[in-house]
Amino acid sequence: MQPYCCVWCQRLQRIVPRAAVKGGLMHQIVPKAPDVADLSHHLVPEAPSLRDGAPSTLACRHTGFTCPALEAIFGALAPSGEEARAWVQNLAPCSKCRVASQSGRDKLRHLRLGQREREILLGAAASDAFTVTEPGMSRSLSAARRRAALSLGKAGLVVSVAKAPASEKTGPRVASRATVALTELGQYVMAAYGRYLETGKPVRWTRPARGVVLPGLEPAGLGDETLARTETALRDTLGELKGVLIAAIARPHTDPGLLDSVTRHLERKATVLKSVLEPRRPRSGV
Repeated sequence: MQPYCCVWCQRLQRIVPRAAVKGGLMHQIVPKAPDVADLSHHLVPEAPSLRDGAPSTLACRHTGFTCPALEAIFGALAPSGEEARAWVQNLAPCSKCRVASQSGRDKLRHLRLGQREREILLGAAASDAFTVTEPGMSRSLSAARRRAALSLGKAGLVVSVAKAPASEKTGPRVASRATVALTELGQYVMAAYGRYLETGKPVRWTRPARGVVLPGLEPAGLGDETLARTETALRDTLGELKGVLIAAIARPHTDPGLLDSVTRHLERKATVLKSVLEPRRPRSGV
């Protein structure tokens, strides 16, 4: 089951099952993009703070300052409160943001790449996908490879992918094996530090190859991406609200107070999203 963007979405499951909401419109956590810092390796705060007086709702989770992408959409209309902050933060385009990439690179300073991690990174760099385990591999080696892949995944360097079976005969066997591919941060690491991996030397994270640019765009240039995420969130929220109401009509809920709280939360969320989107929609018939 996918994680919830906030406690209200979790409570929603007590009222209406996921299957009852058309198209599986439950919110999902926006995948965190790999987070990294620049060459000065400044300290990244553990949690966003009100360092520039900005509403915590719009604070970047990596720096604590206002996220320009969220500011461009919400501005003074940013809702307050922990619940609102949870779903507003999910609209941040971290997966395409350079600040997030800088934060992730900073965290790599504490990552040690052993033999198995190097094998996976080099193998994934040589092809679109790398199969972690192979037929006939010993149990100990298979476990070591899987642990290494898990470590690389937590660091944001690889991601699990589905590998198409080569044939019907071998399909199920191939599909059941763990397969990973490099993320954008992983591709950057191979370009900037691949020389250390290929020679088996310890990786010096403070000495990337010259001319290798971090992935992602500046947050100020991600307004359109944030707007698209906000429009999708509005559609999903209205779909969730519809699913709750249909479920409540079909089978009255035993806890009216919980039903009222959930519907009020969804209504408030939809109202805020609509209010920030309305001025940006093109007017017709003017």
